[in-house]
Parts: sequence; C-alpha cells; structure tokens
Amino acid sequence: MLTVYHGLLHRMSGCVARIAAEGALVNMKRLLIAGVVLALAVVLPASARAQGMEGTRSASVSLGTGLGLSGNVIDEAVGTVDGTPAVFVEQAYSNHYSDSFRIKFVGNYGLDYNKEAFAAFAYGKSNGTERITGSVGGFPLYTRFSNGDAFDIEGGLRYYFLPEGPVRTYVAGVVGLRFLQSTDVTVIVRELGLTLADVPYFKSSTLFLFGGDAGISRDMSDTIAIGAEIGLRFQPKPGAEVVFDDPSLAAVNDTGSRWSLPISGFLTVRF
Repeated sequence: MLTVYHGLLHRMSGCVARIAAEGALVNMKRLLIAGVVLALAVVLPASARAQGMEGTRSASVSLGTGLGLSGNVIDEAVGTVDGTPAVFVEQAYSNHYSDSFRIKFVGNYGLDYNKEAFAAFAYGKSNGTERITGSVGGFPLYTRFSNGDAFDIEGGLRYYFLPEGPVRTYVAGVVGLRFLQSTDVTVIVRELGLTLADVPYFKSSTLFLFGGDAGISRDMSDTIAIGAEIGLRFQPKPGAEVVFDDPSLAAVNDTGSRWSLPISGFLTVRF
C-alpha cells in the first residue's frame, strides 16, 4: 500500500509541475504578446509623426495687401517744364499709391520632415493718388500716377518649426520675377492751365524679387487648413521713360526700387 501511495504522490506532483510549467509558459506568451502590442502602439504613431511634411501635397489661395516700407517714386530734380522753371521734390512710393490688393495661388510639396518647397503665382494692384510734388513758376505742381499692376512668379523653401500637430509655424525664403506693367503720369499746374496727361513714366519691366515669409497655419480637418502670413520683398527699380524735354529733369524717374511688406490670410487644401 505504501508503494502504491508513493507512486500516486509522484504522479500527482509531476502533473502539478507540468501544469505549473504550462501556466508559466502561457503567462510568458501573454506577456510577450502584450509587450509587442505595446511596442507597436508606441512605435507606429511615432513613425507617423516622424514623417512630418514629407511627401505631402497641397494647394493654397491667399488674399491680402502689400504695405510700402521704403522707396521713392519721384527723385529730386530742378529744371524747366514748357520753358517755366520747375522743381520736383523727392516723393515716397507710399505717398502716391494705396496699399495694394494681392491675390496669390500656391502649390506646395513636402520634401522631408520639416521642409516644404512651393511655387506661387500672384497678382497685385494699387491705386495711384494725386499729390503736390513740387512747383512750376512758383505754383503748386500736382502729379497723379496711373494704377500699378504687377504679376509675380515666386518659388522658395519653407522650414516648419512644428510640422506634426494641428498648429504649424514656419519661415521661408523666396525668390522670383515680377512683371511690372507700364506706368503713366499726369502733371498738372492749374494756375498756368498746364496739363500733361498720361505721359509714359516707367516702362513695362521684368524685375528680380527676393525676400522671406513667416506664417502660422491651423488644421480644420485632415484636408483643410487656414493661416496667416507676413513677408518682406525687395523690388529693384524699373526702366525709366523720358518724361520731360529738359535733360535736367531726367533724374525724376530714375528710381522705383523699394521694400514692401505683404500680409495675407490663406486657405490650404491637401490632396
């Protein structure tokens, strides 16, 4: 009987050991699976976030204005107009043109985690105003410029500081070409009954542009974002026409280079 009893105990202990071993194996498998799931939960979102702007494609439309910062539209000169002594006083661009209306269409492509290349086409228009710009024969000399029109083609590179979340901030470098339309001027001295209407002033010119932008955007959905942008642009002077017969007044329009501050709001669609 003792022998049988010991045999039963031995078999029972072996079963218990096997069950314990199998339970430990099951627990180890469960722990391993849980670890893999946890690792995937951590790694996969991180990988998605790590892509940032890479491979993204989008198009934007923006509306805004351009503020004149510096640059002259008239330079100082002394001479004669129709044989009468005349003096022109230096005039800032912003004194003769309103802040411009500007519309821009942009295509964007993400190069890597925080860089995006873009190309843009823009149209800008500003209205000319009449101002006293000097004197002829001691009487006030009024000058009025035609409206300014320009088409811009720009390209550049944006660098995003926060490329992952719904709110993104960036800076950009920009270069491009401006196709400036011709500008006419009307000169009036009312006391003398003198009017020189629509005299060619600046030639149609193709000008090199450069500058930079800074902006912020916020995602409204997976495909739509809105934002605001402020920039800085430099335009060299356009070609000058011969405005007056007196060579002493040739310097009047030997100017036109300027800095401007474009400000806009935009809507972006990703696809």
